Amino acid sequence: MTRPAIDDRDARFRLGIIGHGMWPSTYLIPGARQLDDVDVVAVCGRDSARASEFADAHGIPRSHDSIDRMLTVEDLDGVIIATPPRQHEEAVRAVSGFRVAALCEKPLALDVDSARRIRDLLAGRPALTGFTLRWQPLFRALRGVISEGAAGQLRHVRIRYVQSSAATPARGWGWHFDAADEPLGVVSDLGPHAVDLVRWMLGDVTQVTAFARTTISERTDPESGRVRRVTNHDDADLHLSVESGATASLTISRVAPDAGVPGAIMIEVLADEGWIRVDSNEADVVIGTASGIQRRPVPAMSLLDGAGSQIRDFVRVSRGEHVEGLPSIEDGFRAQLVMDAVARSLDAGESVLVRR
Repeated sequence: MTRPAIDDRDARFRLGIIGHGMWPSTYLIPGARQLDDVDVVAVCGRDSARASEFADAHGIPRSHDSIDRMLTVEDLDGVIIATPPRQHEEAVRAVSGFRVAALCEKPLALDVDSARRIRDLLAGRPALTGFTLRWQPLFRALRGVISEGAAGQLRHVRIRYVQSSAATPARGWGWHFDAADEPLGVVSDLGPHAVDLVRWMLGDVTQVTAFARTTISERTDPESGRVRRVTNHDDADLHLSVESGATASLTISRVAPDAGVPGAIMIEVLADEGWIRVDSNEADVVIGTASGIQRRPVPAMSLLDGAGSQIRDFVRVSRGEHVEGLPSIEDGFRAQLVMDAVARSLDAGESVLVRR
């Protein structure tokens, strides 16, 4: 049994990572290493050899192939679950037997029932959902401008979340193109982030109309060399209605043309006294009202600029602090309710209500 959340604010925070893929390598571990009082002491993965190689590559002292064993022997303060989504519930179930804080990457699960079980298993302990965009400095600045009423009452939000990572067949087949791992493809992957931004800015979603397509239907498996069929979507448009009466439209794609940057998130907020606009590749929040155009500079732009803040807030929550505006496990569950409505809308070819 690991120790409970620590009370000594000066103590070092012992962090374990469950999963050893791209995200821990490029975001979570660099974020943790921005903090002087956080030690990544262990990594866990099903493949012991790969977990060991990952630990060696990142200077992590120990690796494990069992979550139970890692939590039993490492005396951790917190864990981050960064496995593929269909493995989240299994990992959470293991973590639930120990008194340790948890951050579970999005989406919590691939269906509502599993997300509900995850929520219930993590009840009563410090826990967050990894909606990374909430820590991106540009979007934090945007939400601040919205909260101060700079353009008045919100009416509509347009979000374009596009990547060129799979814009051509040169991107080989992988689990992101398999409906068993991502039932809705890019909607399962990037959609929860966009939905959370809508909920963060506007409130709970009540109704969904969804359209999705597969633009590149076959890709070559780099391991076997054989051509495999893509069984999910790589491009989608969603229309959301919100409790307040506002609406949102989302364009989500991983096959956008390559514009020389890895991707972009563009948000336009329409309100009754003007508009607000941000682009993740630009360093300003732009506000348009009857008084003219105003630009508010945001010094940090990269997604990685929010990594240290995300780990810092996880540590603070683990230590019992209340930090306003962080994505709870309940937020992860409610985003999954919207994703369920997206799936039902695609199946039915019509608008559907979000179940509660």
